[in-house]
Order: sequence, then structure tokens, then C-alpha cells
Amino acid sequence: MSRPIPFIRSIASVTALAALGAAAGSVPAADGSDAPVAHWEQRTLDYTYMGFTTHYSCDGLEDNVRELLLALGARKKDLEIRSVGCTRLVGIEPFPGVKAHFWVLVPGPGDAKTTVQATKWQSVNLVRQVNFRSDQGQCELLDQLKHKALPLFTSRNLDFHSSCVPHEITLGDIHFTVEVLRPAGPTPPA
Repeated sequence: MSRPIPFIRSIASVTALAALGAAAGSVPAADGSDAPVAHWEQRTLDYTYMGFTTHYSCDGLEDNVRELLLALGARKKDLEIRSVGCTRLVGIEPFPGVKAHFWVLVPGPGDAKTTVQATKWQSVNLVRQVNFRSDQGQCELLDQLKHKALPLFTSRNLDFHSSCVPHEITLGDIHFTVEVLRPAGPTPPA
């Protein structure tokens, strides 16, 4: 026998549900409009790349992850990213990593100290827009960052298809489009 779902009686409960939706990464607007008002929140990405087909230097991984975070909607002016786990001064690393601190838009008014931002949904094709081309072997990186970085952003309508095969580069092996929340107008100062 199923239990009845309790009626939501307070604005705090609605806000808590919206926060749960934001944590899940896909949030419909609470007021029925297509793009919700939002505020900026800080996020941290701690990521170590482990791949079989493509290998990166620490600088190469850092550059690729920076491009991906910006494409997904990280605020450029305060994006901080640095390499971690590097053991070599130059060349390919066995397990390069990055640690990034950045700000993303999260639906809702936030607290009394935050500025509300009007938003819009923007479709992003990460394979084309970020120049991650499947014939360059970026399949493993995008597949890993889909699980590690995408949940840190407010997104919807993910269309991801991958046929990554270790030690093999094939044309057209990945498709990665998603809608992300972006500022509708000028971004206010932080």
C-alpha cells in the first residue's frame, strides 16, 4: 500500500524542493516561466583524469577543463583553476588532475546578501563549441566530465551519446548537447 504524499504548506518547503531540484542539475521554473531568476553560488571541482586512449599534460588538461567550465556557464571573471597531481615538468602525465573554484547560476532568490539575476536557457554543443572533436580522442574526457562537472551546473535536456572504446579513436563517437542557465543581461558585480 502506498503512503499519501503530504501537502506542501510553506514557502520554505517549496524552496527546499527547488534546492533539491538544483542539486539534481535540472530545474523547471517555479513560476511557470521558461527561465527562472537565479543567484550566483560558488562550486568546486576536484577532478583526476584517467583515460586509456588520450593522454594529457597538466597544462593540456587544465586548458580543456577551463573551456568546458566556461561553456557550461561558469563565471569567467572569478574562475580559478590549477593543476594537481603533476609529477613531471613537461610532457604527458599518467594521472593529471585539476582543482577549480568557480561561480554558477542557481535558481531562486538566494539569501539577503545575494543579487538576483535574470536568466535564459542556452543550448551548448560541447563537442563543437568547446572544440572537443571526437577525432582528437576527447571522448573519455567528455564522458568523465559529464558525470563529474555537469552536476555542478543548472542544466536540462541533456543529449549525450558515446561509444568510447579504450585504445581506439573513431569518428563521430560522441554527441554532447545540454541547455544551461545563463545570465539574460549584463552580469552584476559579485
